Amino acid sequence: MALVKILSANLFAGASFQKLEAGVVYDVDDAIAEKWIAQGKAEKTSEKKGEKLAFEVATPSVPVSADSSALQTQLEAALVEVQGLKDAAESTATAHAEALDAEKQRADAAEAALVEATKKAK
Repeated sequence: MALVKILSANLFAGASFQKLEAGVVYDVDDAIAEKWIAQGKAEKTSEKKGEKLAFEVATPSVPVSADSSALQTQLEAALVEVQGLKDAAESTATAHAEALDAEKQRADAAEAALVEATKKAK
């Protein structure tokens, strides 16, 4: 653990995002102290006492496995629906491409017929 004096006026720490006061000495983990010192947010101090700063990780109140099967079922249903929508979009895109090609061929044939009709008219 290292004692550091906070220099930054806008520094939050911990799971609850506790605001750290500038000028106050805190006792934090060495890795965190090195990170803050490197960023210029704190400086190492030789004061004897500092406010202990503990970083906690919140644990879920409900067991994860109890609800995960329902979520997994929903996820699988959503993935099936997404795959169905992708397949439908691909088939629609293919149908549109085929229709576009048919219209291009019809337009080319009409253009060629117009050119022939224009030549015969002259």
